[in-house]
Amino acid sequence: MSPKKQERGSAPISAFAEGATVFLRPLERSDLNQRYLGWLNDPEITRYTEIGTFPSTAEDLENYYRAISGSRNDVMLAIVDKRSGEHVGNVKLGPIHWIHRSGTLGILIGEKEFWGKGVGLEATRLMVEYGFERLNLHRIDLGVFAEHEAAIHCYEKAGFKIEGRMREDLFQDGEYKDRLWMGLLRSEYEPLASELTAQKKAGKRQ
Repeated sequence: MSPKKQERGSAPISAFAEGATVFLRPLERSDLNQRYLGWLNDPEITRYTEIGTFPSTAEDLENYYRAISGSRNDVMLAIVDKRSGEHVGNVKLGPIHWIHRSGTLGILIGEKEFWGKGVGLEATRLMVEYGFERLNLHRIDLGVFAEHEAAIHCYEKAGFKIEGRMREDLFQDGEYKDRLWMGLLRSEYEPLASELTAQKKAGKRQ
């Protein structure tokens, strides 16, 4: 079903979670195309991830999709631009530790034209909302390159706090770099709920 199809006055039919400018839906096999593969093999897109360490093939992508779609400890959702219906990236929550009620967040915006437009922030907030409100998690955390200031700022706007620095934990461009570990507790998230709801309502009025 095309993500562009939409019931009047409602979220896109295929939407799992909806924001003002993007919605999240399950990753589908039809998403496993050359454009997606291109994201994984583009050094600029994967610069601050561990995805681009080795070349990715269509078979790698298929194997990863099968592993994720069959997992109850990882949730991968496609980020879709509401206006165009275009798949622009993915956001992942996992591994999820059900005893500790915690999960690790990761995000990739593959379409460069959507960089710097708040897509990552909105997708992060939607996934955080899902983790706390629907999965009843107590804590969500993530790791980020200490030099990646734009990402750190985005996560801080979503409510995450820097909890520690892992010195020379990442290797990139021939040198070791620091990783910051950030976390958000359920109790800290609650003030964001009203803001996100207002953002959704504003999007529906447009």
